[in-house]
Amino acid sequence: MNIWKPDVLYKADLILGEGARWHAEWQKFLFIDIKGKLLGTCDPVNGKVETRKLPAMPGMLAPAENNKLLVALQGKIVLLDLETGKTVTLAKFKEDAENRSNDGACDALGRLWVGTMHVDAKHHAGNLYCYDGKLVKKITGTSVSNGICWSPDNRTLYYIDSFLYHIKAFDFDLSTGKMSNERVVVEITEPNVVADGMCIDSEGMLWVAMWGGACVNRYNPANGICIDKIVVNAPHVTSCAFGGKLMNQMLITTAKDGLSEDELKQYPHSGSLFMIKLKVTGLPTAAYKTIS
Repeated sequence: MNIWKPDVLYKADLILGEGARWHAEWQKFLFIDIKGKLLGTCDPVNGKVETRKLPAMPGMLAPAENNKLLVALQGKIVLLDLETGKTVTLAKFKEDAENRSNDGACDALGRLWVGTMHVDAKHHAGNLYCYDGKLVKKITGTSVSNGICWSPDNRTLYYIDSFLYHIKAFDFDLSTGKMSNERVVVEITEPNVVADGMCIDSEGMLWVAMWGGACVNRYNPANGICIDKIVVNAPHVTSCAFGGKLMNQMLITTAKDGLSEDELKQYPHSGSLFMIKLKVTGLPTAAYKTIS
């Protein structure tokens, strides 16, 4: 097993840093602070970070057409113009007002997959949706809907509901968005650790941010074994994304939410952005495409 340590890219003070994504057109990483109601961009060449305040808690974001960003906020999905701050509402979640959006991603055809959860993480209060002009529930009764990604051939969908302590796989039909043959491919057995955000590399290995684990684990979904590890100097590691010109850089987000004063003294970089260059490359981030 290889063990690496990332650099602190930006000494941020994010409450619940999340949502790492690569924006190929802008050549920048994207990230959010859910509880801080922030959206940010980060240039991996010079480390420059810019942030914008949002009107509600964001759960995830994705590149979109016409220089816009798709953002899932508490209660709705919007298209955001980052320069002006103007939003256009695409859809509203018909859920409990205490529910918010959480992690999600776009598939290779540009459909959005996004989860919801209760703000206090009540069990079975959320759902996983697919949005392609209308919101369709794909998995009901989720607790903390988190990482979602697809195999390099788009024939397998991987999904994390954190409170189930495992990673699921489904056979996936890209043309229809149909999921079948649900199975568990990775078990999370470390005490007080849950799987959070996730991305996949060009070799089909899963990179999973471990909340409470101070690391990003690389799993082989064929046998469930952790084969490599990035050790992060912050306990609550929340998301990870490949990017950069060669797609071999990884942005890692962290949170200070839920840490005691003593833990924050011990891990002062909690809530910061971390970066590492790897020998493996990631897959391009799919953008949201408006369904015509």
